[in-house]
Amino acid sequence: MDPEPPILVARNNSDVPTAVPMTGAATVSLVADETPGTVPDLRGLSAREATHKLAKLGLTARMSGDGFVVSQDPPAGTPLESLNVCRLTLDRSPARLLASTQP
Repeated sequence: MDPEPPILVARNNSDVPTAVPMTGAATVSLVADETPGTVPDLRGLSAREATHKLAKLGLTARMSGDGFVVSQDPPAGTPLESLNVCRLTLDRSPARLLASTQP
């Protein structure tokens, strides 16, 4: 039996997450991106993903460690005005990643 074709969903520009029902009980939830003009939350991203996201905003990434982003300076939500560098701390330990993403 062939798998069902994927369902493509256009990004919604509102601040309200969108849920799109699929076959059965599964749903797809889209969470709005960060506020425009601010530093995004990069925690949990790989070094490559974080660097790419910062480059799109005109920022340079300065990294220490390897693995996934566990902390960043400036923090998420900081206005981009006069920023040009974002310092990222990376770690391969899932426990540290989970601890850093807890409120």
